[in-house]
Amino acid sequence: MNEMDVLDLFYDELRAEGKTRLTLFISLDELAAAKLSEKLGVEVTLKTLHKLADICIANEWLERTTADLEYRYLSLTEAGLNMAVNYQYIARKKTSE
Repeated sequence: MNEMDVLDLFYDELRAEGKTRLTLFISLDELAAAKLSEKLGVEVTLKTLHKLADICIANEWLERTTADLEYRYLSLTEAGLNMAVNYQYIARKKTSE
């Protein structure tokens, strides 16, 4: 698991809910960890999820929308959306070859 999987979670939610990146907010809690665990087939802990979220925040792919230090109501940035789309494009290309 890497930080691209966290961005992929946001992108999957955008597509599933039909929202834009400006209107989608995700909390990286137990539910998000369970979704990633199911998708990836490996156990994802909150500690790992938060560590990867910190990398995404540092790279300005995700941003905090509240003043607290929790991982609630995170938002995907334009740069993060571009990374997620590129990641999915590459993944699809590999599976089609």
